Amino acid sequence: MTDEELTLWIWLSLCCTPASVTFGKLIASFDTPKEIHDASDEEIAACIGTRSRDYTLLCRKDLSEAKRIFDFCKKFGVGLLPYGDERYPATLAGIYAPPALLYYRGTLPDFDKKFFAAVVGSRHMSDYGKRAAFHISCDLARAGGVIVSGMALGIDGVALAGALAAEAPTVAVIGSGIDVCYPPEHRTLAREIVKRGAVMTEYPPGSPPNFYHFPARNRIIAGLSAATLVIEGTEKSGSLIT
Repeated sequence: MTDEELTLWIWLSLCCTPASVTFGKLIASFDTPKEIHDASDEEIAACIGTRSRDYTLLCRKDLSEAKRIFDFCKKFGVGLLPYGDERYPATLAGIYAPPALLYYRGTLPDFDKKFFAAVVGSRHMSDYGKRAAFHISCDLARAGGVIVSGMALGIDGVALAGALAAEAPTVAVIGSGIDVCYPPEHRTLAREIVKRGAVMTEYPPGSPPNFYHFPARNRIIAGLSAATLVIEGTEKSGSLIT
C-alpha cells in the first residue's frame, strides 16, 4: 500500500470506536477508506447515523493526527496491518467488529497457515496453574502451534514465556499503544516476543492501558485463534469473554 493509503487506514481506525459496529457498516458500504473520506456527511449518516462520536470524527475529514501517527510508525519501525491488507488474518476479518487496523512490532506469522491457540487466565495464578500454562504452551509451540495471549501478569505472561522457551513464534495482543508496555514488568518479555513473533494492538501509539480496552482487546485474541484455553479464572474473570 502507498503511504497515502496507509494514512487513510489510520484515519479510519481513529474514527471508529474499537469493538463497535461502525467499521463493519462502513466497509460494507464503501470499498476503501478514501471513498469513506470523500463521502458526504449525508452518505456517512445514511450508513451509521448521526448520533455517535464516530460520525462527528468522520465528517471532520481531519488527517493531521493520522499523518502524525504514520510518521511516528515510520520513524520507530512500527508495522501497520490494515483490514484491506492480504496479510490480514481471515479468521479475524470474520469476527463481530474486526479492527480496522493493527499496529505491530516484530514479524507477523502466517495467520492463515498455522494453528493459533489462545492461552489466557488469571493474573493471580496458583503454582499448578503456572506450571500448566507454561508446559501446555511450550508443548503446543513445539508441535508447530502459535500461542496467542494478552501479556498480562499471571497466566498470560507465563503462556507466552512457555512458547518462547520452545524457540517458537508467539503473538501478544495488548490493550495499550504499541509504545506503551503494560504491565511494565513485562518489558523484557515484550522484547523477546518481538524477536520471534509480534506484539500487536489496535490502539494508536501513546494510548494508555485503560481498563475498558481489555474486553475489546480480547475479541482480537479470540479472532486470531482456532482454540482458546482458559487456565484458572474466577466467575467474573475477563478471560471468560475471550
